[in-house]
Amino acid sequence: MKVSSPVGDFPFEPKRLEVTASGVVVHGEMGAWPATVRIDLADLPALVRLIPAPVRLGLVLAGGWAGLRLLRHR
Repeated sequence: MKVSSPVGDFPFEPKRLEVTASGVVVHGEMGAWPATVRIDLADLPALVRLIPAPVRLGLVLAGGWAGLRLLRHR
């Protein structure tokens, strides 16, 4: 992975993935420095907005279909 910034491009090497009560944490190294990426529940709306609308619609429809099948088989 690469992190691009105004001061240059730095390699990011993920070392460990941690799921916490508040979200996901990726521990790694950016060049010579330890680095951490935290994705909290509050970040989800911003991440969902990055998904193209047709894909979001497909995910909603697939989730609804799976939910109906689950209810039907009970």
